[in-house]
Amino acid sequence: MDNSAYLNRYIEKLEEARKTPGTLKQYKSDLQPFISWLDESIETDLLRIDAAHVTGYIEHLKKKKLSETTIKRHISVINRFLTFHQIDTAITSELAKTYKASPLRSQDFISEQEMTILLESMKQPINSAARDKLISRNLAIVLFVRYKGLRPSEIASINMDTVNLVHSTIEFKRDGQKVQYQLSGMHAQYIKDYLRTIDPIKKPKWRSNEPLFVSFDNRSHSFQYDYENEQPKRLSARGIQEMIKDEVRLAGLRKLSAKHLRNSCILEHLKAGQPEKELQQTFHLTHPFSLHRYKQYRESTLSQDDGIKK
Repeated sequence: MDNSAYLNRYIEKLEEARKTPGTLKQYKSDLQPFISWLDESIETDLLRIDAAHVTGYIEHLKKKKLSETTIKRHISVINRFLTFHQIDTAITSELAKTYKASPLRSQDFISEQEMTILLESMKQPINSAARDKLISRNLAIVLFVRYKGLRPSEIASINMDTVNLVHSTIEFKRDGQKVQYQLSGMHAQYIKDYLRTIDPIKKPKWRSNEPLFVSFDNRSHSFQYDYENEQPKRLSARGIQEMIKDEVRLAGLRKLSAKHLRNSCILEHLKAGQPEKELQQTFHLTHPFSLHRYKQYRESTLSQDDGIKK
């Protein structure tokens, strides 16, 4: 089988599992260089690779001077890809060891004080026609990240047919199972207020597959419309990430990203005693070590607290 065929087959399975377009794009982006490397540098079939080949590719990534986080992401994606094709478990086990991320630190979370400062800053107009029109939208998005633990890619994928503002709920379907989130009254109100700011022609329709969060043009100070697909233009995950960074900067806080907010949400649920299987499903933690890092951090902070009490 042509190596590209292995990749196509894997992507097809991910599509059947209803992975988001953003996830599919990321997997293709990370796996295509690996497939090309096998074809051009190693000239071997995927099913014939061994641990030395995989180690060689990791060294190849390091020579490209990619960040540690990016390399770990590549390794994680390749690990799942090889596992799907039932490649020698010794290879995937070695990959899993390499994938182990650095322990979490207090700097990897947003504190309650920082969150309060951020939200108060976001509510204040700054005499910018573009930004001030988006106050309710931005607050709704930030609450999704901090208090529901959604990734920017997941927020960008929310469609109108998954949102029920009468019951203040939003629903996701992951790996064939439905995950429902209950929104606070304030959160639901921010969404309602945001939708009222959109021109009727560009406003997403209820119970449709149109996006909840619509892209905004800062120059024309208006929401955008995708005329090719005849629906409002979807706000991208990148747009969400940049918005959060901008709001953090306006609040005068240290460099914080969506990851810091999501980390705090996961840790909060872990401390509250939510079962591990539920945590993995709720936050879509696909690698077992991901949750282990939060458990390690919680235990370390508990130990520090015990030391202080003694």
